[in-house]
Amino acid sequence: MNRLWNQGRALCLAGLWLAVHASAQSDEPAAVEPAADAAGLCATIAEGERLLAENHLPAPDDAAKGALLEALLRASEPTVVFLDEEELASRCQQEATQEWTLGLTLVEMEDSLPKIVAVAAETPAATAGIQPGEFVQKIGDQDLATGATLKQVRSLLLAGEEPELAVSILDPTGQSRALTLVRTRRERTALTNIEDLPVNMGYMRAAGIFTGAGAEIVACLDKWQAAGKIGAILDLREADGTAEDEVAIVAAKFTPRDDVLYTMNDRQGHEIKTVKATAPAAPTLPLMVLVDGETCGAAELLAAVLSGSVQGAMVIGQETAGDPLIREAKQLPTGRYALLATRQLKAANGAVYAGGRGVQPDVVISSAALHETFYEPESPVLRKGKTLSEEEKEDRALRDRTRHDAYLRRATDVLLGLKALGYGRQH
Repeated sequence: MNRLWNQGRALCLAGLWLAVHASAQSDEPAAVEPAADAAGLCATIAEGERLLAENHLPAPDDAAKGALLEALLRASEPTVVFLDEEELASRCQQEATQEWTLGLTLVEMEDSLPKIVAVAAETPAATAGIQPGEFVQKIGDQDLATGATLKQVRSLLLAGEEPELAVSILDPTGQSRALTLVRTRRERTALTNIEDLPVNMGYMRAAGIFTGAGAEIVACLDKWQAAGKIGAILDLREADGTAEDEVAIVAAKFTPRDDVLYTMNDRQGHEIKTVKATAPAAPTLPLMVLVDGETCGAAELLAAVLSGSVQGAMVIGQETAGDPLIREAKQLPTGRYALLATRQLKAANGAVYAGGRGVQPDVVISSAALHETFYEPESPVLRKGKTLSEEEKEDRALRDRTRHDAYLRRATDVLLGLKALGYGRQH
């Protein structure tokens, strides 16, 4: 019965895949961005000054003026990010140098601690004995609160210059244990994990889209295509990067030469550049793209293009950060910086990204889905004389791999459904 249920779910998701890609080039309403009315804003501020004067109230000090300016910008662009000079310098340095590696894949939980959904082999997390399905309770001296964001957790996990990092882990039974992660440095490379999943699927996890990322991703797709894989998964959760040119290299696998991939415009709608596919499309695997709220930069640009400009890819997860390389640091009179969306990205299907929203996945992973648990006995109950077939062993191995990761489980469900429907089958 469990197997039939899983097959039914996979077929339903595969049907969604086919529906999405039957109309991949259809029009999508453009995001409506707020237009600043300078005269109206000035009049509003003047009215505030008049009320202060009439009631003999003190004028705002410099700190209040700075807060007013930031509030004004945030009202127009809710996703704006404010940084001081040190934070901006740290951000630029992180984009260009090494960083700590841990081997953890985390998901943000609204009503729980951050959940560990995967632990890469031969990494500091694996060495420390951390298991999928556990929760991060404390990092260093910082107790994590229910609903802690991935941005907060990532910042704590990567902070400091010493490799040793004390953490507390909570297992599913509520037992807590303290341990020390011995972090290792690595160059910021694109693909941090490449894996052959059970049931003939390929999986790759990207830390970001950096120089050379396009060739790395395409090489994996070509290798898996030649090996007869049924599909591929590109994990862009928490991924960033600044190598815009790499996006077209990957997207060109899924669309004919000279097809428009995306256009960058200024905020007045004037075209800055149009990027087209520069290589002929070739038969390739269906690609599932995993994203979350921390997917940003060139990784978010790639997700937007794969979602709205090509056929053969499906985006799964949660809405992305809203910064597909459209923001620029602008210095404020206070000395702080605002990362403002000075450009607009337009995908081939008409979807516009101007800072007010991120990429909307084709398959959304809800908070309820993150709490899904699948019990399976260690030893299956079989009729006398019956043994598991090789196919059943593969199915079980896949369930074990995806048990704690709702994103990955949805992606494999779609690929299994496509396989059952004969998608890509050679005749």
